[in-house]
Amino acid sequence: MNAEELIWEYNQGKRDFSRLDLQRTDLIQVSLTDANLSRSSLEWANLSGSDLSRTNLNRADLIHAQLISAKLVGADLTGADLSYADLSWVDLESAILVNADLSYANLKQTNLSYADLRSANLRGANLSGAILSDARLGRADLSESNLSGVNLTGANLSRADFTGADLSKVDLSNANLYKADLSNSKLRNADLQEAFLQGANFSGTNLKGANLTGAVLRQINLSLVTLSEFNLRAITLASEIDLSSANLKGANLTGAILRHANLGYGLLHQINLIGGNLRGANLIDASLRSCDLRNANLSNSNINEINLTEATMPDGSLHP
Repeated sequence: MNAEELIWEYNQGKRDFSRLDLQRTDLIQVSLTDANLSRSSLEWANLSGSDLSRTNLNRADLIHAQLISAKLVGADLTGADLSYADLSWVDLESAILVNADLSYANLKQTNLSYADLRSANLRGANLSGAILSDARLGRADLSESNLSGVNLTGANLSRADFTGADLSKVDLSNANLYKADLSNSKLRNADLQEAFLQGANFSGTNLKGANLTGAVLRQINLSLVTLSEFNLRAITLASEIDLSSANLKGANLTGAILRHANLGYGLLHQINLIGGNLRGANLIDASLRSCDLRNANLSNSNINEINLTEATMPDGSLHP
């Protein structure tokens, strides 16, 4: 079936176009709302500007397809293959993309608000400027993707893979990042206020200038991270930062504000806390072996059972 035949039959009321071979077909600026294109082959097809709202594209093959500025509001793309597709400026609000393959796709300025992307493959995808507010991304693979400047406010990102991703200036406030893998990612100047980060892996992550005010960071891995200019200032005592049992070995926390932070039982070996503010912090049973505390403020902090072996103290002296 060619494009003209499909459009004619659609205008006659037909909606079932499943399992069609539409490779390299031009369907530009057409309306196919509520159509069934499940399992159809649309490789290299051009659907730019078309309205595919509520269309069933379950398991459709859209490799290298062009969908620039298309409308797919509420569309079902479960298990669809959209690898290398151009989805820039597409409206995918409330679309279902569970288990979809979006690897290396162009999703620049795409609207994915309220979309269901659980277990989707977004490896290497370009999501710069995309809208992902309230999107569901649990267990999604976002490794090596570009998410710089993206709005992920309130998104569910539990167990998502962000390994090596660019998350610079991303808004992750109130997001759920439970057990997410953010190792070796870039989170410079990211907003993580009130984010839920329990069990997340930040190993090797660049968090310079990130804001984690009010975030929950219990049992996270922060080994070898860059945390200079990192602000963990607690707004109130009830919303103090929880870094209990965290691994911050080798972290750079120069000038960090950690007032009232909970660092109890943490592994803080060889960290740089020069000029850091830990006033009122909980450091009970924490290990600060070989760390640098020159000019750090530890007033009113709880240092019971703390390990300061070979640490450089606030006055510059070396602890035995």
